[in-house]
Amino acid sequence: MLVDERILEFIKKKHENEKDFDLEKYLNPSLNDLRDANKLKDIDLAAKKIKDAINDGKRILVYGDYDSDGICAVTILYLHLKNMGANVDVFIPNRFENGYGMSVEAIEEIVSEFAPDLVVTVDLGITAIEEVEILKQEGIDVVVTDHHLPLAEVPDCVIIDPKHDNAEYGFDGLCGAGVAYKLVEALSGKTEANKYLDICAIATVGDIVPLIDENRVIAKFGIDKINNGECLKSLTFLKNKLELERLTSTDISFKIVPRLNACGRMDNALKVFEFLIQTEDKLLEEKYAEIESDNTLRLATIDKGTKIIDELMKKYNFDEPSILVHGDFHEGTIGIVASRLCHDYNKPAIVFAKTEDGTLKGSGRSIDKVDLHKIISGMGGMLLNFGGHKMAVGLEIEPENFEVFKEELNKKILEITTPKDFLIDNSRFDIKVTDDDLSIEFAKQLEKLEPYGDSNEKPLLMLEQEKMSVMPISEKAFKHYKCFTAKNNALVAFNFYKDSFVCESPAKKQIIVDLSLGQFKGKDKLNLFLKGLSVVEPKFETSKENDFMTALYNKYYSIFDFNNRENYVVCEDLESIIKTKFAESEYGTILVATTGEDLEVVKRLGLEKYVGEKPLKNGQNVVVVSPRQIYELADVFGYKNIIFLHKYFDEEHLFYSQRLKVYENAKNSQIDIKISKEREIFAKVYKLATAFVGLKANDVLDFSHKLSLKDGALSASQILFSLIVFMELNFLEFDDVLCTISILKSKKTEITSSKFYQSVVL
Repeated sequence: MLVDERILEFIKKKHENEKDFDLEKYLNPSLNDLRDANKLKDIDLAAKKIKDAINDGKRILVYGDYDSDGICAVTILYLHLKNMGANVDVFIPNRFENGYGMSVEAIEEIVSEFAPDLVVTVDLGITAIEEVEILKQEGIDVVVTDHHLPLAEVPDCVIIDPKHDNAEYGFDGLCGAGVAYKLVEALSGKTEANKYLDICAIATVGDIVPLIDENRVIAKFGIDKINNGECLKSLTFLKNKLELERLTSTDISFKIVPRLNACGRMDNALKVFEFLIQTEDKLLEEKYAEIESDNTLRLATIDKGTKIIDELMKKYNFDEPSILVHGDFHEGTIGIVASRLCHDYNKPAIVFAKTEDGTLKGSGRSIDKVDLHKIISGMGGMLLNFGGHKMAVGLEIEPENFEVFKEELNKKILEITTPKDFLIDNSRFDIKVTDDDLSIEFAKQLEKLEPYGDSNEKPLLMLEQEKMSVMPISEKAFKHYKCFTAKNNALVAFNFYKDSFVCESPAKKQIIVDLSLGQFKGKDKLNLFLKGLSVVEPKFETSKENDFMTALYNKYYSIFDFNNRENYVVCEDLESIIKTKFAESEYGTILVATTGEDLEVVKRLGLEKYVGEKPLKNGQNVVVVSPRQIYELADVFGYKNIIFLHKYFDEEHLFYSQRLKVYENAKNSQIDIKISKEREIFAKVYKLATAFVGLKANDVLDFSHKLSLKDGALSASQILFSLIVFMELNFLEFDDVLCTISILKSKKTEITSSKFYQSVVL
C-alpha cells in the first residue's frame, strides 16, 4: 500500500531523533527486528540460576508488582516456568497491606508462607537493597528483573534491567513484562518466548513505555495474536466481553488496562493473575465479575477524588510551577487523579493519600520539560520510599515534611523552567487533512502507524472549516452532537453544547479530527470524532437573540447580594486595561468578545494569537470568542480578571465579581429585541413550560429555544425572560441533573415583585 506523503513526513519528523531509525522497518515491522535477549547484562546468569533451581527441584517464587505490567510479567514467567516443570509460586503484594515494590513486611510473609529457595522479581526490585539483603540472610537466592531507573546503589544480586549498565543491548525502553519475555527467550529460545507476545503487548501498551524499536514489534505482533485468536483464552474472553471485534492499542489503553489495574488499586491484584491464567469458562466468568466490580468501584472513587480536587484547586496558588495536594483520596487512584491534574493544568502534579501508618503516599505525573524522577531523587533526605521514571513517580514522605518538600520541589522546577513552559497550545496539529481525506482509504494508511502509544502517538489531524451545521445526536443524547463538514462528513462531538455556537459561526476554525477504522459485522467502518477546536480567524454571524439571552442570564445572577462590588469596575477606556493585563502576564486574564465590533478591538490590539473558545484550567490568557458566553465560577478558577467588551444592562456581569476582578464597558449596547412584561404573556409561557416539563435541555437557555420551536409564536428571548422570573419566585426550577424543568408548589406571588423583573429595563 502506498502511504500518503504527509503521513510519511510526520513519521520521519516524529522519529528523527531516534538512533538508527529505519522507515521501512517502521512501516513493515518483523519479528526478526527483535533484539537478542542474550545481550542483556547478566541474563545468562539469571537463566542458569533458574534452570539449576528447576533441575534441583527447588521452590521458586515469582514476585511481581500489582499494576497491569507487573501482573502480565508474573503471568508470562509463571506460565513458562510451569511448562518447564518448575515448582513455582506467585506473590503479588497488596497495595494496602504490603505497600509498593518489595517491603520488609512482604518478605516476612513470603518466607513464612512459601519458604522459597529462589525469588525472581518482575517489574520491581531495582531499589530493594535492604529487602534483597534480608532474603539472602534467610538463605534465599534472588534474581531481580526490572525496568525502572536504578539509584546510585543497587541490590547485591543478579540483576536484569535494561536501564542498568546495558550499553551492549542498545535499548532501555522495555516494560517489566518485556524483560520477563526476554528472560523466557534466554531460558528457552525466541520461538518459545513469542508464545507470550499477546500478554506482553498488553503490558507494553499499558505501561506507557515508548512504542519504538522492539516495543513496537512486541505490541504489533502481540495485538495480531489476540485478534487472530492465538492467545490466552482469558484475553479472547475479555475481548468478547468488551465487544471488541478488532482490538487496537487504544482499546488496550482505555478499556483493558484500566480494568486490569482496578483490582490492584481497589483490592488485590492476585485475582487478575488468576483470571489471566484461567482456562475454565465458569471460573473466567467469576473472575471477570470480580474485576468488573473493582472497576466500578474504581470509577466511583475517581469521581470522589475529582470532587475533592475541585475543592482543593479553589485554594491553589496558580503562580506555583507544580501542583501538590493531599486529602481524603483513595490510595489506589491517586495516580489517575495526578495524571488528570497534569493534563488539565500542564504542570507536574503529585497527589498524596494518607496511609494507615500515618505517612503520605504520593503518585506524580510530569510534563516533557520537567524530569520529575531526577529532581526528586536529589531530595532523598525527605523520602521514605521512592521510584519511577521521568514522567511518573511514586513516593512516600512524613506529613510534617509536606510543606518543605513542596517548597523545595517548586524551587528546583523554577530553576529549569519559564512560565511559557506551562502554556497549553490548543492549535497544535500534526497533519493537515481535507474533507476528502475523511475516508476508509486514508484511515487504512494511518493504520500503518499502529500500534499507538508513548513516543508513537496518533497524529493529530487538522481540518480547516468555516461555518458548520450542528445537531444533537438524538433527543436522548442531546448533550452530544454531530457536526457536519462542508462535504457533509459527520463528526461526533461529545458534551459539545458550549462549543456548538463557535462551530456554527462563520469563523475560520481548525478542527482536530480523530479518524479510525472500526468494524461492524466483519466490515470496515469509519469512525469520525471531533476532538478539538481552535479559532484562526474569528468572525460572527451575529445572533442578537443568543447574545441578548446570554445577557438576561448573566443579569439574573448579578442581582443577588452575594456579589462583590469591590471587584467590579466600569471603564470608559477598556482598551488600556486590556493592553495592561495582557502585557503584564501570560496568565490570569479572560477577554470576552461576543460581537463583530468586539472582534475589531481584538484585531486592533493584536490579540488574535490568544483567541480560543473557552477559558483553560491553567489560567493562561485567552480571548474567548462566541456569541454565547456563560460560565460557572468553576470554569474560571485560575483567572484573576475578566473583561467584557459590551453589555446590554447595567451591572450585567457583576456575578463574576465573586471570583474575579470584573471590567465592564461603561456604555450599554442598544437593545432592539422586543420583550413584553405583560401578565398574559407570562401566563402563556407558564402554560407552555408545564406542558413540556419532560423536555430535556442542556440549560434553561436551551430549554427556552426548544420551547419556542414547540410554540412557534413566542420568541426564545421572551420565554427565557419569563422563565427566569418564575425561577426567582420559586414557581419552577431547572434541574441540572435531570436536565428538565420542575414545577414547584409555592404561594402565589405577583411577578412584578421579582427583583430580576424590576432590574431589567427594556
